[in-house]
Amino acid sequence: LPSADRGRFYAFGRVFSGRVAANQTVRIMGSNYRVGKTDDYFEKSIQRTLLQMGKHMEYLPDAPCGNICMLSGLDNCLVKSGTISTLPSAFPFKTMKFSVSPVVKVAG
Repeated sequence: LPSADRGRFYAFGRVFSGRVAANQTVRIMGSNYRVGKTDDYFEKSIQRTLLQMGKHMEYLPDAPCGNICMLSGLDNCLVKSGTISTLPSAFPFKTMKFSVSPVVKVAG
């Protein structure tokens, strides 16, 4: 998601296990990452953890599992999708494939 200051983005996703917190070092596996390779793999620190409520954002010290939150400071690593983990043995989630077709057709 684009942030208020131009050129920055927030990573938006669900916490599946444990907690995610500001200043936590995480391993980022992008959509092109393959197990055992170093392509599309980064280790970075999360700058902020945020909760989006409508048009308002609230800064959080951490977010427990089950929550959907935003993370700042990872915009240089993630392009579209990826897996964020603190475990070195974690496997990435498989990238979802979308098949899109028009919902409305124009009669001719």
